[in-house]
Amino acid sequence: MELRIHHFLSLGLVLLFGVRADAGPSVKQFPLDERMVYEIPISGDAPTTLMFPSALTAIEAANVATSLDTPAPVLLAYTPGRYFFSVRALEPNARAAVNVVWKNKTYVLRFAASAEPYGSVTFYEDELAGKSAALHRRVTPEVLLGLLDRAKSFALVQGQYPEAVQQIERATPGSVTYYRDFRVTVEEVFRFDPEDTLILRVRFENTGDSEVIYQPQRLAARVGVNVYYASLADASGIVPPKAATTGYFAITGTPRGGRANLSIKNNFSVIVPRVERDAKLVVTQ
Repeated sequence: MELRIHHFLSLGLVLLFGVRADAGPSVKQFPLDERMVYEIPISGDAPTTLMFPSALTAIEAANVATSLDTPAPVLLAYTPGRYFFSVRALEPNARAAVNVVWKNKTYVLRFAASAEPYGSVTFYEDELAGKSAALHRRVTPEVLLGLLDRAKSFALVQGQYPEAVQQIERATPGSVTYYRDFRVTVEEVFRFDPEDTLILRVRFENTGDSEVIYQPQRLAARVGVNVYYASLADASGIVPPKAATTGYFAITGTPRGGRANLSIKNNFSVIVPRVERDAKLVVTQ
């Protein structure tokens, strides 16, 4: 089982070669705190993208325009329902203020043109930073749905706003788990570090003559001797004969509630709890 160690490798490069690992626009992560005022340096040469854990409720701004046709010091690009937006300075000494409403709280951001801008800023809930053993209990369904949306839209966002996905780790392992009459391929794995969550995109291929029925909410991934059960699943639960379907499921932390720090480079075996269509559920009291 692999753990994530790239932060230590980056530090080693700095010590050995005397170079900055974050050369160019900085990539930042900040805990969310409605009592703070966030000072964000921006540039006129490239956008600065700000990402929240899930979709925003509203944005209120001053000295900001959403179109180049409207004069303003700062240009803001935002699509309602998204979890991120981008800003760019239009004047050498541009300054602007933006209030973001998220989960019934208002977060205050101040932007100023700078020679050392941030390329992207990811905001995360501080309770998700691994300080408590009950991590998975606080990664709410709302947060997980936001991560799932980010995983599904990764390719689209990467093409239009590459800076918005800089802090999402992604791999395409292609590992296959074989069953008697179907197989499961892990096509993509995404890692969201503040939430210690992996989202797996898997392909179910039925080679038999009968449909395969399974329970999406009980999907799991085996890594070495450890089994990580789904914290969220988005899959149909049925694979028709001689057909293939795609599904997603998330794994968060460890089964005991701590941080797992799983690497996307692990070999993931997918556990599929199969059921029979005519099976009856018997409840005893």
